[in-house]
Amino acid sequence: MGWRELNDSTNPMDKKAGNGGDLVKHTVYLTVLDYLLARSPWSNELRVHECHAGRGIYHIPNPNDRRRLLECLYDPADAETGVLLHDTQRAAQMALGTWPAETKAFEWYGGSALMNAWQLGRTETGKHCHELYEQDAKTRESLRGVLSSSGLILPQVDVQVFPKEEDGGKFDGEAHIETNIIHWNSQDLILLDPFAMLREKEDQPKRDLYRSMLNQVIALGQDSPLLILFWTWGKAFPVADGDLAGTNRPVSNGYHELRALIHDERGTFIRVTWRWGLQFAMWVVVPDSHLSALCACLQCRCNQLRDHIRRPGGKGWSKNPDVLVHLE
Repeated sequence: MGWRELNDSTNPMDKKAGNGGDLVKHTVYLTVLDYLLARSPWSNELRVHECHAGRGIYHIPNPNDRRRLLECLYDPADAETGVLLHDTQRAAQMALGTWPAETKAFEWYGGSALMNAWQLGRTETGKHCHELYEQDAKTRESLRGVLSSSGLILPQVDVQVFPKEEDGGKFDGEAHIETNIIHWNSQDLILLDPFAMLREKEDQPKRDLYRSMLNQVIALGQDSPLLILFWTWGKAFPVADGDLAGTNRPVSNGYHELRALIHDERGTFIRVTWRWGLQFAMWVVVPDSHLSALCACLQCRCNQLRDHIRRPGGKGWSKNPDVLVHLE
């Protein structure tokens, strides 16, 4: 059975993939990969550990609210634009056979697993590894189907969907990362997506797990794994604003406390914030010597995405368009 026929109808990302949060989040992922792969030692070997990997590519029905942004992103369909997300979507989907002949005819949006694997495979030097962790077995089946498509994954990257020996059960990628961080170093990049602010009482075990991960990253010092954390608050704007500003009542191992932990023990990191219909933030933790240069690259790439979507005549996002990237 081909990957188009595989069904993981319970996957919540089927109804969210390709929204405004994804467009910036994936631009950040791709920019960090682009930056690292151009520099030693990552140009020789980079190992990416991606949690909540998803199914690789998502069908975007018509009509759907996401189509307005994606139509602006994909335009033009027949050429590269210099906008990293557009050009990576175009190249990866062309290899997969899903890129539209004309902009309005698009049906798909490639997720981070697809784009990151493509980005790692297109390098001219080195040998890289991409480990993908996804909880649901049906979603893993879809992901494996997408990634096994002919011509998509190039020899420079070894792509593995965990568990290596499929058992049909759930796979806890966060627990796997927490267990294995101690064995990794600065040539490992961890991508974490908690999906929410985790402020409720029942979220305490998850908050404690993230504290454990950060404790281990901090303990390993400047040779620790690199880390990107993506936070979303949904439509709870007052909560989001309070958490970002530090004025909300903190919860144990919540956003405030984990941020303070990095500041107190590790020092500076990069924070990316934006509000495209929802409220988002990302933390990027890399060696100190690369913070300023990577911060500038991220701001440039995010500005290019914003300008491409909002260019004259487009129908892109017009409210709260800016993405703020700064050292914190």
